[in-house]
Amino acid sequence: MVKQDAEKTAPSSKKPEKQEDLMDLAGGEGPWQRWIFVVAVLCALPDASHNMAMTFFAPSLDHWCSRPPEVNVTMKEWKAVAIPPDDAHCSRYKFLNDTGFQMDPFKNATSRETLQCDSWEYDDSIYKSTVLSQWNLVCDREWLISLSKSVFIAGYFLSATVFGYLADKFGRRPIIAMCNAIALVSAISSLFSTSFLMFAITRFFIAAGVTGLDNITYVLMMEIISPKYRSAYGIGVNFGWILGYLCLPGIAWLLRDWIYMQIALTLPFIFHLSSWWFLPESPRWLLAHGKTEEAAKIIYKAAKRNGFDLSDVKLNEVISHTTKIHAAESEKVNVLQLFKPGLWQKTVIILYLWFTNAFMYYGISYNTNELAGDPFLNFALYGVIEIPAYAITLFVIQSKGRRMPQAMSCIAAGLSCWMIYPIPKDPWWMSEMVSLFGKFCITSSFSILYVFATELFPTTVRTVGLGAAQVCARSGAIIAPFVREMGKASHPIVPQLIFGFLAVTAGFLSLLLPETKNCSIPDTIKEAALISRKKSTKNDVENIVVLKELKSRNESID
Repeated sequence: MVKQDAEKTAPSSKKPEKQEDLMDLAGGEGPWQRWIFVVAVLCALPDASHNMAMTFFAPSLDHWCSRPPEVNVTMKEWKAVAIPPDDAHCSRYKFLNDTGFQMDPFKNATSRETLQCDSWEYDDSIYKSTVLSQWNLVCDREWLISLSKSVFIAGYFLSATVFGYLADKFGRRPIIAMCNAIALVSAISSLFSTSFLMFAITRFFIAAGVTGLDNITYVLMMEIISPKYRSAYGIGVNFGWILGYLCLPGIAWLLRDWIYMQIALTLPFIFHLSSWWFLPESPRWLLAHGKTEEAAKIIYKAAKRNGFDLSDVKLNEVISHTTKIHAAESEKVNVLQLFKPGLWQKTVIILYLWFTNAFMYYGISYNTNELAGDPFLNFALYGVIEIPAYAITLFVIQSKGRRMPQAMSCIAAGLSCWMIYPIPKDPWWMSEMVSLFGKFCITSSFSILYVFATELFPTTVRTVGLGAAQVCARSGAIIAPFVREMGKASHPIVPQLIFGFLAVTAGFLSLLLPETKNCSIPDTIKEAALISRKKSTKNDVENIVVLKELKSRNESID
């Protein structure tokens, strides 16, 4: 053990003082941090609304074979005579002569032979225009709806792999601006789509831009917050996702046209163009890349804005410690560093947790179209349930830590999946309540995971680590729509069994992770590796401080 070796070589048995966190020098929390928090919340808003937009862009609509132009009958008459009851959406009866159509089907039909539809009419009582009706995403083209959701999620891969690396390489601030520009241009381009292929491609780049904007701003916010406020800020920023989630059914209810909905969802990107000018670069990133003077200026500015007196001596001391640590870890940033000794076990578990959480979250969220009742109300209900989930989670992780709440929420979400099938469908609200409980639990789990992963990954590879986590999460989200399709083709219980198994195993695996409550964020891979599962809150902080003191002592001897 590092601690034991250090104590043997130390001149006295006195325990070292806890190293003061970099952002404590600027007051820890104040108006300066709150402004960045507001920006982070507003960056999460378009991430949620664009992510879930296909629920209203391509809703479940009643549809049937369209009437030939020369057939002059009402829709009700046409459906009564020409549409077979056992295949009311994708075929019609074959008539001897459409121009000689008569109301008596027995006089008009040569047989009960059917033809596949080559064009459709849609129920427009709820929506005026949809992506589904514009490009006929029905019958043998219905699978394109699931594909479009997966294509959007695939855009997250670009953000997670490329933008995460660029943010670690060139800084948080310039990549935030780039992501916002990509999202804005792509969202505007989607309005002029002339084919479903073009629409899907623009959605891919919207996803890449909006998730990069959200995730990198989140990392920036977490890096400028004092440790004791990280859980509050980390959970609080998720209310931006809820706001975007809840705004979506309201926008859809008011506009009822996918073009106008897309315009409304694009407006936040214009705000972010102006707010970006007031965002600082992360002082932690600057110090990690040897830009000491720039980091000091930002910390001084933050302290002044917060009304906090900053000691030059203390600032220089902390900066000196941090700079030496980062100089010792001068390797190039890449994803392989996440799998170094002492860190790889944590990385594997975190990645599995992200995959499972996203897999189940989107599996539940995409299911709202299949529920009975008002589509706008159903969607809003599944969004509202996230509010108490985040609020309760914030209280729990501040008092109980991260590890145990993470495990319990995952296990409870998995059990809810297994419970929903045996529950009687009548009354309908019983299965609905269990489904909502599952959404509550997986939302809680996801919100804890954002904070947990941020605190476990070291500064040098934090955005790369979160990027890898996002890749796993989006892999789960891509698969989720097709697992639902698999349930339709085989048995409805199959998706629930899969969702439940993954969630329960994720819950038990999370117990192997260390507790990070009140721990300083590790700056290097060596510091991250020192955090062990037992008594991490106290002993591992001491381990890290002892290691830093030994390094300083050795450097002075040399």
